[in-house]
Amino acid sequence: MAADPMEAGEEGFLAGLRRCGCEPERRGDVIVFGTVAIGGSHAGEIVETGVSVGELSAWPGVPPHWVHLPASVAIARTNSQPSPAHGWLMHSRNITGWGNAEEPAQAWIAHARSVIEEA
Repeated sequence: MAADPMEAGEEGFLAGLRRCGCEPERRGDVIVFGTVAIGGSHAGEIVETGVSVGELSAWPGVPPHWVHLPASVAIARTNSQPSPAHGWLMHSRNITGWGNAEEPAQAWIAHARSVIEEA
């Protein structure tokens, strides 16, 4: 399931999500995909999450900073801003230790799940 080093940017992100079993779609300027929440108040639910297309220009070398979630996924301690996706917020989150995953999209999904777990 390793990433092809030639896959970069938006297309590489989409291809990686597909390899990980996600069905991503572009909604305007946001790539949206569902993932099963592992913990928190949404545990066991499929939660949509997203990434701005503009943050994928350096993918996979640099991960996106913002995690986009529907506003109904309430996170108590967060730095958020309105997302380009209607009714969503984007949450400021850094990833530590980025760059050592064989499949970067799998690492991104794990990161998104950890943010959802805070809800």
